[in-house]
Amino acid sequence: MTVSVDDKAIRLTGPCGVEEVEVLVDYMDRHPDLHIDLSAATTIHTALWQALMVFRPRIAETSVSTLISDKVLASVKVSL
Repeated sequence: MTVSVDDKAIRLTGPCGVEEVEVLVDYMDRHPDLHIDLSAATTIHTALWQALMVFRPRIAETSVSTLISDKVLASVKVSL
């Protein structure tokens, strides 16, 4: 599983595929106070980006840097 939760963050690690979106949504719904850690994610499916855009969680750690991820992260951070 590439999406996990602990007492500090919801973490995305490795290649995060579409099959992880339900888990991510569930974690964000049940833990709205936790930030998202993307630092260990190598790829993130667009379905997960869409969930992040809907929930607009606090993104605390990122290492993903592509043109599309920069635009999506900017969109998520606009509401903060």
